[in-house]
Amino acid sequence: MTEQARIYGTVLFELDIPQEMTDQAVTLLRENPPLQEVLSSPVVKREKKHRILEKIFREPEYTPLLLHFLMKATDAGCIGQLPDILLVCRELQYKSRGIAEASLCYVTMPDATWIERIRKFLMRKYGYQDVTFQFTMDPSLIGGFILRVGDVEYDYSLRKKLLGLRQAVVR
Repeated sequence: MTEQARIYGTVLFELDIPQEMTDQAVTLLRENPPLQEVLSSPVVKREKKHRILEKIFREPEYTPLLLHFLMKATDAGCIGQLPDILLVCRELQYKSRGIAEASLCYVTMPDATWIERIRKFLMRKYGYQDVTFQFTMDPSLIGGFILRVGDVEYDYSLRKKLLGLRQAVVR
C-alpha cells in the first residue's frame, strides 16, 4: 500500500461519506476494467475524465463529496488504488468506533460459541467495543486456527505445533 493511498484513505474517512456509497464506487470500478483504464490513463484529458465521473456518480444516488473526491483521486493518478484507499478509510472508521478487525484462518470453521469466546477475549484484552471477523479456510494449517488482530498473531494451528516438535527433535 502506498503513502498516497494512506493519505487519500484518511481524507475519505474525514469526509464521512456513507460506506455504502464508497463500496458501490469501488465495485463499479472493479467490475469495469475499461472504465478504470480510462480514468488512469495519462493520455485521456482531465476534463473528459471529470465528465465521465459526473455522468456515473451523480446525485441523488451519490453525494457530491464522493464525486469531488473521485475527481481529485483521478487527477492525482491514484484512482487505481481505490480499494486500498477504501481499506484505510474502513480501518479508521472501525478504530474511531472502537471496533477491531480480526482475521481467523481455520481448517474447520469454529462454531458460533467459539467465535463469541474469541470476540470476548479480544474485547477484554484490547478494550474494543466490538470485533468483526474475516474468515479464511486454510487446509495447510492441518488443524486448529490462526487469529490475527492488528499486528498480533495467535497461532493455535497443528502445523505450528508439529513444526515446533520437529525442531525440538532435530536439536
